[in-house]
Amino acid sequence: MLGLNALFIWTEFLPQYAPNTAAWVYEGLESIRVPLTIVELIAIGTLFVDLIIRFDHINEKLRALHVTAVGLCVCGFIFKVFVYFLHSAYLS
Repeated sequence: MLGLNALFIWTEFLPQYAPNTAAWVYEGLESIRVPLTIVELIAIGTLFVDLIIRFDHINEKLRALHVTAVGLCVCGFIFKVFVYFLHSAYLS
């Protein structure tokens, strides 16, 4: 999930770094954007519910890292949906 968020940031906001590769990745992801978003929503929902249910069983040393990673995934998904909503709203 974090890798997918990194790809999103790179293709949307930093395409000047390796522009040919960024365009290739963007075009590849564009063709499967909707199914990928649905699968990502299910995955992030599963991560969040798993975090809530198993919070007491997570190792003390890894608890902060686990919460931070799930929080980054949730925030990244919300940001991504917001950016795509604005992008599609300006196209119409």
